[in-house]
Amino acid sequence: MNRSSWRATVLRERLASALIAARAHSTGEDLYRIVCEYAALGHHRSGTDRDVATTEWFVDLMSDLGEVISSTVEFERYDVASELSAGERPIDHLALYYEFTGDVDTSDVAVRRFDPLGGGFCDVADELIEETRQDGYEALVICTDHPDGELVAINRELAAGPSGLPTVLVAGRHYDTLASSAVRLRLRAGLVAGRTANIEVSNDQPGRQLVLTTPLNGWFGAAGERGTGIAVLRHVAERLADRPLTVVATGGHELGYMGAYAWVDRCAEPPACIAHIGASLAVETAVGGGRRLIDSRIAMTTLGESTARRVAAALDDAGITLRCDSDKWLGEGEAWSLLGVPVLSTTGAGPDFHTPSDTPERATSPGALATVADAVHRAVAAFCDATTVCS
Repeated sequence: MNRSSWRATVLRERLASALIAARAHSTGEDLYRIVCEYAALGHHRSGTDRDVATTEWFVDLMSDLGEVISSTVEFERYDVASELSAGERPIDHLALYYEFTGDVDTSDVAVRRFDPLGGGFCDVADELIEETRQDGYEALVICTDHPDGELVAINRELAAGPSGLPTVLVAGRHYDTLASSAVRLRLRAGLVAGRTANIEVSNDQPGRQLVLTTPLNGWFGAAGERGTGIAVLRHVAERLADRPLTVVATGGHELGYMGAYAWVDRCAEPPACIAHIGASLAVETAVGGGRRLIDSRIAMTTLGESTARRVAAALDDAGITLRCDSDKWLGEGEAWSLLGVPVLSTTGAGPDFHTPSDTPERATSPGALATVADAVHRAVAAFCDATTVCS
């Protein structure tokens, strides 16, 4: 190769690298915009006006990919109004949903510090609540342990029986104030008719469908918990549009994965395979003077290790560990596994999981989103190929 040809080759390679980098930056910015739009819709609790607004937004986000169907999921919504004070000072709080119905105005309140383990397990506080009830208190304030003293919301299970003890959650930073003050809780709660929705978007490609799914609901703005997964799902769905594909966005996640179970119960013909994009998929954390993707993200699959090698390699590029031959699930994978078809499911929990601080600027970045979206696209494609029936 002469010098002129060598220079031309180098120039072509540099231009190609620059184009790839530009596309990644553009992709990341677009995905970050989706996260910001989702978080700006407000507190993503099921059955609220914010839930309706989020559903409408998601339909608009995905409607260019195929036919949209909305399926109502009815449930008993927890309707609550409450005031909590330490002396004369009002304290921000969140009622622990479904734990109590009725009216209470009491100063006989236990104040306890407690680690809710991120709030993802519905029964995490049951033992503490029962101990408090047995001690004879009329109400309980749980000050949630968190590295930044945040309030950590706890998922609820509709089928679980309530203790009957009025219980509220408070940011851990308020513990000293509450423990040294006269505490008063006024709370009125009841059950009302509620509705959330599952959204399906299906293309017209022939064959048994890949179901690509993610939840729509959660606690507070949920930029990292939910928004990053929705953004990545949009990216993956667009790039797999040449395959038979149904996107399913489920409601009721924070209430025992209610929407996912409803979809499974109504499913007349199981899909070929299911890829579930779960919590905190592209969440970063601060390290030294920089940021990196969190280590707690994992993926689970029904595929064996040898079959899932390409899937594992793709996910590893985004720092996501794959567990093969899974028969135990974290997150909504437990619902989707009931259909008896191959499943790939991801989940994770960032430092602001289930807290009001789960905002776009704290949760993620365009670069993180671009990296994860590319890796998950390749992983889901490899997963489909490995199942053979939806390749």
